[in-house]
Amino acid sequence: MKERIIESSKIKVKLLNESTIDIRPLTLAERKECLTLLPKDFSGKDKDFVDKYMKVQGDLIFYIINISNKKFKREDVDTQLDSSLMEEIIRFTLKDPFSELFGI
Repeated sequence: MKERIIESSKIKVKLLNESTIDIRPLTLAERKECLTLLPKDFSGKDKDFVDKYMKVQGDLIFYIINISNKKFKREDVDTQLDSSLMEEIIRFTLKDPFSELFGI
C-alpha cells in the first residue's frame, strides 16, 4: 500500500526590503490565541480607536509571522509589510477550513 503524506501549506511572502519569509496557516490553538489579542472593549466610539485599531492590526500580523519566523521583529510589521501583504497573510493563515462544509 502506498503511503500518503500531507504537509502543511506555506506561502512565501516577499517583504518590501526584497527579502522573503515563509508563513504557514495557524493551528486551532494558535487561532484561539489570536482572539486574545483583540481588545474586549473595542469600539469605534473610542477617542483612541484609530490608534488601537492600528496596534491590533500590527500585533496580530506580528503574532502570525513570528510563529514561523522567530527573527522577525514587531517593527518589521510597520516597515516591511504593506496592506496587500497583510491581507494575503490574514486570508491564508486564518482561513476557516470548515467554511465550505457549512456554507459559511
